[in-house]
Amino acid sequence: MSDDQVTPHPPATGRFGSVVPGGPAHEYPPEGTLRVVKFVVGPLDNNVYLIASDDEAVIVDGASDPERILSETKRIGARVTAILQTHNHFDHTGALSRLVDALKVPVLAHPADPMPVPTEPVEDGQRLAVGSTEVVAFHTPGHTPGSVCYLWGDFLFSGDTLFPGGPGNTGGDRDAFRQVMRSLDRLFDLPDETRVLPGHGLDTTIGRERPYVEVWRARGW
Repeated sequence: MSDDQVTPHPPATGRFGSVVPGGPAHEYPPEGTLRVVKFVVGPLDNNVYLIASDDEAVIVDGASDPERILSETKRIGARVTAILQTHNHFDHTGALSRLVDALKVPVLAHPADPMPVPTEPVEDGQRLAVGSTEVVAFHTPGHTPGSVCYLWGDFLFSGDTLFPGGPGNTGGDRDAFRQVMRSLDRLFDLPDETRVLPGHGLDTTIGRERPYVEVWRARGW
């Protein structure tokens, strides 16, 4: 593959949300009372995000290490009202039971992805309140049937649907790959400056990744 067909990988800097296992959380520059916090948990280095507005917050993915997640929710000083699940793979759901017991909040997920705890359904286009703001859900099947991305302002919490350099793994399933690429086609309608916050690793932006979408389609993964 020639150099012009390889998506440049972001540098591991704060600009791209670099965090390390066991290290401090990364907090993005706040916009008034709006805050986003990112930290890493578990053996597969899962990103967990907190979205806060006014005095309310939601967790994106109850992945692993529930005590770390609970500690971070206390640190930001906002009342957690829900857990938003991007999909149901085990590395994204391991902390859910403990979090539900501790926080007594609903878990929101797409019905096509069964979870290890009871959930409330999230549908494509649904708007979910966080304080005085809203998160918009995008059903983005492919990595799993019920994968969901969540858009909050200029932040897209993409789970394992979109990473720097391509879509999430579809295990060699050609139909699933075509499906995830259709999901990405929707996401690439978002503005260039939309920051993509994936389920693992560094951030990217829609504008940084869009030029390579046909390269990914052609390579088949």
